[in-house]
Amino acid sequence: MKNLFITILSFLLISININAQKKKKQSMALHPERLSIGMTRKEVITAMGEHIPLKIIGAKTYPNGTVEVGQYSDRKLIFGRGIVEESYYLYFLNDSLVQWGRPQDWQREADRIYEVRVR
Repeated sequence: MKNLFITILSFLLISININAQKKKKQSMALHPERLSIGMTRKEVITAMGEHIPLKIIGAKTYPNGTVEVGQYSDRKLIFGRGIVEESYYLYFLNDSLVQWGRPQDWQREADRIYEVRVR
């Protein structure tokens, strides 16, 4: 009877620990679903989660303003695949978000672009 009690108590403690870790992981995740076009860089940082830094990985000046490319990267555990790197690129024009997505998504879209000439 004592062994049964210890076994049940062990499973209960393990279950509580696993649930606590899941909640901690959820709060550490990136949140791209909170983004919207036109947000400032400060609003983006707040929306994505201040626990993961936004890295500016490129910039270029054009006649109508400056484009900066930011990157968010995080690692997450996916069942059956192990630890996977999750990255998002964010494009800011004059400190306003104009585009974002995963790098691999843009390659598929780039393959669909056709040049159209208007005369």
